[in-house]
Amino acid sequence: MASLLSLPVSAISEVQKNAVSNNCISIKESLKTTQRMDARTRVYLGGKFETILTKFITPLNVKLVEKNISNPGLIENQSSFAEMKAMFSSDFIRYQQSLEELIGTDCEAEPEVFYNRLLVVRERRKLMGQDVARLKRLTTDNVRLVTELRSKL
Repeated sequence: MASLLSLPVSAISEVQKNAVSNNCISIKESLKTTQRMDARTRVYLGGKFETILTKFITPLNVKLVEKNISNPGLIENQSSFAEMKAMFSSDFIRYQQSLEELIGTDCEAEPEVFYNRLLVVRERRKLMGQDVARLKRLTTDNVRLVTELRSKL
C-alpha cells in the first residue's frame, strides 16, 4: 500500500510533542497491549476464516461439482473469500511490522516521527477492520447463496 507509506508528514504542535514525550512510556505500554490483543484476535479470526473456507465453502463446492450442479455465485464467493483471506493475512503482517516500527521509535527524542508512524499504524489497523468486515460479509453472502440453492433443489 504505497498510499499508506506516502502519508504526508503531519506537523504537530508543541503541546502534542510534549504530551508524546512526557507520556512515552505509558503510550508504548498501551501499544504493546494492543499488539498482543491484536495478535490473539488475528489468530482467532484467521482460524475461523480458514475453517469456514476449508470445512464449509470449499467442500460444498466440490460436492456440487461432483453432483453436476453448477452455481456460479458460490464459486465466485469461494474465490473472493480465498482472496480476501489472503489479503487479511498480508495486511495484518504489514500492520504488525508498522506497529513494531512504531514501538521501536524513541517517542521522547522523536515525537514527530513517532506521531507520523502512529498515523500509518492507525490506517493499517483500520484496513484490518475493513478486511474483517468484508470476510464477514462474504460469509453471510455464502449462507444466503446456500439457502437459495437449497430452496431450488
